[in-house]
Amino acid sequence: MAADLIKRAGWRAPQHRRALAALTVGVVAVHLWLTHEVSSRMQELAPPELTIKRMEATYVTQVSLSAPPVAAAVLPQPTQTAPAAPTPVKKRKPKPVKAASAPEEKTVVAVAEGSASAVTQAASEPVAAEPPAWKESAPKGPIPDPAYAQEIPTTPAGPTFIWPKATKVSYKLEGYFRGPFYGTASVEWVRQENRYQVRLDANVALLGSMSMISEGLIRREGLSPERYESVNKVALRAPKINVVSFEDSEVVLGTGERVPREPNMQDPVSLLIHLAYQFITKPQLLKPGNTIELPLAYGKKAETLAFDVMEEDVQHTDIGDIPALRVKPRRTNQEKGDLVGETWFAPTLQYLPIRILTKAGEVTLDMKMEGAPQQTPGGEPGKP
Repeated sequence: MAADLIKRAGWRAPQHRRALAALTVGVVAVHLWLTHEVSSRMQELAPPELTIKRMEATYVTQVSLSAPPVAAAVLPQPTQTAPAAPTPVKKRKPKPVKAASAPEEKTVVAVAEGSASAVTQAASEPVAAEPPAWKESAPKGPIPDPAYAQEIPTTPAGPTFIWPKATKVSYKLEGYFRGPFYGTASVEWVRQENRYQVRLDANVALLGSMSMISEGLIRREGLSPERYESVNKVALRAPKINVVSFEDSEVVLGTGERVPREPNMQDPVSLLIHLAYQFITKPQLLKPGNTIELPLAYGKKAETLAFDVMEEDVQHTDIGDIPALRVKPRRTNQEKGDLVGETWFAPTLQYLPIRILTKAGEVTLDMKMEGAPQQTPGGEPGKP
């Protein structure tokens, strides 16, 4: 009998081993499947990689209240070359013909507001032409004249404006979406020679965050974007990224659609600094009742917005009561995700945006300046 039991146990052992092996394989397969699903989900929730490499900045001072800045003349001197042969030079009064060895005549560059700039050299040389409009093909590399400032002789005296190397405005963020929420935000400007970055970051604890960054060149007319990226991260949802590429004559939207690149076209974050620069160089624009039209490229569309200058409004801040003028965008329709809001520009604080109020669908975001802006000033006029 014992022999029979041993014989039966030996016969069943291979079956048990096969069953155990099958169970092990099943457990491993389920484990691998779960690992794959969790990994995939984590990759979806992970922040997308931005291709714009962030320009780092350090800050050495705080921006204090002062008279509104004015632009200053920082134009390059024309290159002087000796004439190939003696050439008569016309004078206001009849004089003997000027010798070939005589020095060339120089004139002062006068830039009148709203008029074209002209550079007059000796009569033996052609008159320098007005620089090509921004609408034409932009150079790929650094330009000889970054034009950090511009002359406006009729502007009242005030601090000379030079593009700062870095400026950061911090904000308290208050919002509403099915209930109030609170957070922090900032707008940061960084310049390296004639290249810039403008970045807007907003964070709300437990709800999500938003980042928008613009990169490009500084030109006489203002900012010339080359690329815009935005990332919106909402709790328990996959982050969304939008990219807009600015080419010489076209703009590639986030949808892949190509649209014509209009002169002075901006993106949703570069327009903050571009508008501020327009008010510095043409302060008469920032008067109640005026309207400024500006083409804008978003992730999904491009359109020309009208920015109406509203009444002056005193904003109560940590550094005092600051008079500011409200600039309100006007559009034909409001679509979900369009984050272009009303902005309060402060002339006595370098025309910086001290408040930004945005309403997009059911979401309201109100950013109010917190503390004094931080800054690293630029160099001497005409120098980086």
